[in-house]
Amino acid sequence: MSRDWLLYLDDLIDSAEKIRKFLQGRSFETFDTDEMLFDAVLFNLEVIGEAVKKLPDEAKSSLPDANWTGPARMRDLIAHHYFAVDPQIVWEAATQHVPKILEHAHQLRERFDRGSESS
Repeated sequence: MSRDWLLYLDDLIDSAEKIRKFLQGRSFETFDTDEMLFDAVLFNLEVIGEAVKKLPDEAKSSLPDANWTGPARMRDLIAHHYFAVDPQIVWEAATQHVPKILEHAHQLRERFDRGSESS
């Protein structure tokens, strides 16, 4: 059974928004010492990376400035090299890269919503 790619896009948006909410007002020191917070962010980074992999190339190419490979690579790192995950790299991805991918995901969703309304 195939799943509509827009559902993956919505998953990406949901996970990115969760990360933003989880980290609001937090410092790296808090993040680095709070095991549940770290694991929650890590899980949502994995969801984002997996969702990005499921987006069609045509959709991703409609936003050429977006870094779609970064989240997929982060997901692979977490899934296959979990023993080498560096909290500083996770923090950087969550605080610097996730907001950008969230913005691009919202743009992609808006483009699709506008396009489907005119059909």
